[in-house]
Amino acid sequence: MWTYINPVRLISAEDYVQEIERINKDSFPAKTLIFCYKWFTSDASIGKLRSFLPDCRIYDDIEENPSLSSLQKAVLVNVEYQPDHIIAIGGGSVIDTAKVVRIALYRNSRNVLDLFPPAKKVRNKPYFTAVPTTHGTGSEVTMWATVWDNENRKKYSLSDPENYPDTAIYDVALLQSLPLSVAIISTLDALSHAFEALWNKNDNPVSDSYAYKAIELIFYNLAGLHENTDIGIREKLLLASMYAGLAFSNTRTAAAHSISYPLSMLYNIPHGIACSITLYPLLRINQVRIPGKIAQVLQLTKMKSIAAFWEKINHMVSDKMPFQLQEYGIREADLNRLAELSFTRERMDNNIVELDKDDVLRILKAVY
Repeated sequence: MWTYINPVRLISAEDYVQEIERINKDSFPAKTLIFCYKWFTSDASIGKLRSFLPDCRIYDDIEENPSLSSLQKAVLVNVEYQPDHIIAIGGGSVIDTAKVVRIALYRNSRNVLDLFPPAKKVRNKPYFTAVPTTHGTGSEVTMWATVWDNENRKKYSLSDPENYPDTAIYDVALLQSLPLSVAIISTLDALSHAFEALWNKNDNPVSDSYAYKAIELIFYNLAGLHENTDIGIREKLLLASMYAGLAFSNTRTAAAHSISYPLSMLYNIPHGIACSITLYPLLRINQVRIPGKIAQVLQLTKMKSIAAFWEKINHMVSDKMPFQLQEYGIREADLNRLAELSFTRERMDNNIVELDKDDVLRILKAVY
């Protein structure tokens, strides 16, 4: 028995602004709150949005891997505005910031920590449009937002079925200036989402089918990422990110993400690197429980073995970015402590093979 649910309306657009204008006409929102990075506020498309959004506020104080303090500020600055429509244009950090503010408005809460666990609905929630500008996060099709408590070295996941975006708009033109490092990091995040959906206790045939599509597209297009990437490659990777998001939107992530959190928090390893760097040892561990799925991946990628598959992935990444733990300043003596910190509830326990601290330590040593 299984269930698959995803309520997000998906739109592929040549001009995301035109699609937002259509949404605006359909729902007649009076007040709009736009989240984006500071550098994006000067983009011509923001001016176009303002032209048909008479009551519009822009919030651009966005922090990468948004911290609890950053999100708390975003809530306090925007809670009184009471928007009818929230638009997030950016990567996972932008979309997650918008999600936290939206659910705070919905629950009538000024304190981010009061959102865990979700409280009762108090107000009507704003319509939410997410416009991803990277091909990796998948946040535009999930109900989760990540909150980093840097002071207490904790990571929270805001999980609320009421917080799926209403619409996700995919406009590949927004990805044309994506820096190479960000492109690789976000693509690896999507690859991790896809594999973790396959080796997940919450898997189902629908999530599996999306995961296969994502892995195949990433495998054949990752090598095409460079400083002047062809827009066709971008489009395929954007699609892969969407498929991966649809896959893990119903399964959650598993061991790779759980292990990644202390790597990012303590050593600032970019999220996509941190969660994908352990995929090969996890593939080797989990393949005994999902041999049919591994066979399908190998068939789609025309590889003879998992080792051959990963050798090609590793070559495509390591030629452009550091892809070993020691390259990020981690000492071998640190691995034991990292293994201890790698167990996040509702992440590690989703893994189809149960892992203990010694297993994780071996995984970390394998990618050191």
